[in-house]
Amino acid sequence: MPEPMRKSGSLIHQRWTLRYAQRLAFDLSLALLLIAGAMLSSSRGDVFWAGAVAQASPALPASTFYGADTARTNAAIASIWPQYPGPYCGIETAEAAVNYDDLVHGVGMRFAGRGAQSSVASANQRSGASRWGYARPTNTQAGITNIAPDYGTDPRSIAYMIYNYTPNNTFFHNYIYRWQFANGAQPSFNTQVAQATTSVARALGTWHEPVTVIINGGLHAVLVTGIYTYTNPYTSYPAQIASVVYRDPQAWPSVSRFQVSYTTWAGGHFSTPFGVYSLWSLYYGDRYSRGDGLNRSDVEPTVGPYRPTSANPVHWYRGFTWIQRDNHWANGTYSPDWAYRSTGSLMTSP
Repeated sequence: MPEPMRKSGSLIHQRWTLRYAQRLAFDLSLALLLIAGAMLSSSRGDVFWAGAVAQASPALPASTFYGADTARTNAAIASIWPQYPGPYCGIETAEAAVNYDDLVHGVGMRFAGRGAQSSVASANQRSGASRWGYARPTNTQAGITNIAPDYGTDPRSIAYMIYNYTPNNTFFHNYIYRWQFANGAQPSFNTQVAQATTSVARALGTWHEPVTVIINGGLHAVLVTGIYTYTNPYTSYPAQIASVVYRDPQAWPSVSRFQVSYTTWAGGHFSTPFGVYSLWSLYYGDRYSRGDGLNRSDVEPTVGPYRPTSANPVHWYRGFTWIQRDNHWANGTYSPDWAYRSTGSLMTSP
């Protein structure tokens, strides 16, 4: 081959090598930029898990957000999370709800450090803030009052803690969903979860304050700060839920935000740094899918009118439960001793 031809081929090869190197450099720069962006997002607490965020199909409208203010949420948990090891999740969600409500009212936040967990957990157990006394045996994480001798705080006790520490004329109650409250015949489990989640979305849309939601069959409490829906939760029951946003008190504030699709919320098996969460794939008190065993750590009330009887054998069991702000204040119903059905009516029996 003549010499000029060899020189021309060499020049082409050099140019191709240069372009290939430039492309590699560009790809590497892009990858580093994406990693940096993810790290920055994580530092703000915007943690998204692969496959967890719902995507609207072309047949669905854009989803609408119902929830709390992000800046207030971040401020409410910034200095008090994460929870101590042990059953302090209810304590920490209650403290966060109190701090958030303080910000709504324009007053200083009640809780400024993690140390308050211990004092709030052990406050006034034996004297019993409840008109019905307190359950025995007591434990060091029971909170102001406990009507069930469970491992940590029972749902009504969380309502009592939030009510006790928030400003005057602010009311919070424990809400319970069981399918019998809203249906003549038992709907599918998926519909039950959707109905209960719709009630939580209504609370978020009405008050714009976080809701403490009991998950994992009663074993954990998280702060639900937002729900995305494809349909209006005030006119649709159930609404078509796109995704649920919650803050986990086990995490440091900057990495405590999780967003899960409705399918994951109702189906469970959600892997987190703290284990695999069942979310609302279990009723309160259940250990296994669809009630194949009981979680004995979170039991039913043993004192007061909500103690199960042969005629009314369950209270929190066989349903879902949460704690939210409301306007139930008339005729003594302001007391967090009282629980409410998901439909908004007062419960006077299990």
